Amino acid sequence: MHSLRVPLVCVLVAVGLTLCNGQAEIVPPPSTTTVPVTTSTDPTTPATNTTTTPATTTKPTTPATTTTTTTTTTTTTVAPSTTTVSPSPKPVPEPEMGSWSFTDPTNNQTCVIAQMAMQFNLSYFDAAGKPVQVLYNLPKKVDKVSGQCANSSDYIELQWDMNNQNSYSTLRLDFALNATEHAFALGGVQLKLVVVGDDFPNARLGQQLILSNNQTLFKTPQDMSYHCNKAQLLNLTSETAGLGQPTVTVSKLQLEAFHGKHNSNFSIAKDCEAIDTPDIVPIAVGCALVTLIIIMLIAYLVGRNSVNSQGYLSM
Repeated sequence: MHSLRVPLVCVLVAVGLTLCNGQAEIVPPPSTTTVPVTTSTDPTTPATNTTTTPATTTKPTTPATTTTTTTTTTTTTVAPSTTTVSPSPKPVPEPEMGSWSFTDPTNNQTCVIAQMAMQFNLSYFDAAGKPVQVLYNLPKKVDKVSGQCANSSDYIELQWDMNNQNSYSTLRLDFALNATEHAFALGGVQLKLVVVGDDFPNARLGQQLILSNNQTLFKTPQDMSYHCNKAQLLNLTSETAGLGQPTVTVSKLQLEAFHGKHNSNFSIAKDCEAIDTPDIVPIAVGCALVTLIIIMLIAYLVGRNSVNSQGYLSM
């Protein structure tokens, strides 16, 4: 009997434990049900941290607009210049004095001697057909001297190359002799100028100027020379229309024609200053004499009237 109680007690204890365990699984404690509710709300809060941080990384895209504007402004400011500026004439120094003479080869006698400095004020046409004014000096050294010796007319001609281009210009001086007055004078000046070289920048091709003066100048007694250091301005005429009034300034001048000697030395000179003054001196002397005569006549009349008045008073 006692042996049966022991197994029976064990069975009852096992059944009781089983019931207790089953009841524990079916009815959970109230504290465990509230915990899952609180834990489910905590993971939702860090979600806001992850979404806000990537939004700030999109802002560095704004400087991209500044680079495109700088490149467009630099290309538009550069503009090549297409206007061409024609070179201006170079400064012209004072003309130098040259000396030349012509000797007749038939008798070896020199008939014309010339010494002078010349500066021409003239104009030429440029490539566009516009007139350009320049100063041109007669060269001191020339390539050739020619002329003619005759009874009543002499001339001397100077020839020089323009900038070594085989283009020759000439200056001719003509003299005439007045046998009645035994005097000669310069009767003509002619310049034939080929417009080439550095003295005439941008000149039209194939251009030649012919300038002349046909006045009777520098009248001088025969067997003497004409001398004048001061500058003298002479008007010239041009065969080309539209180039204005050309002129030539002559200085340090000494001329002699119809020399007729076997040397190239000037005869006694008659200076231009002495030639200009004699017209003034006789006029001044004549005016002084007339004034003196008038004064003496007035004094005589006044003295005579005073003597007559004293005679009447004595009577």
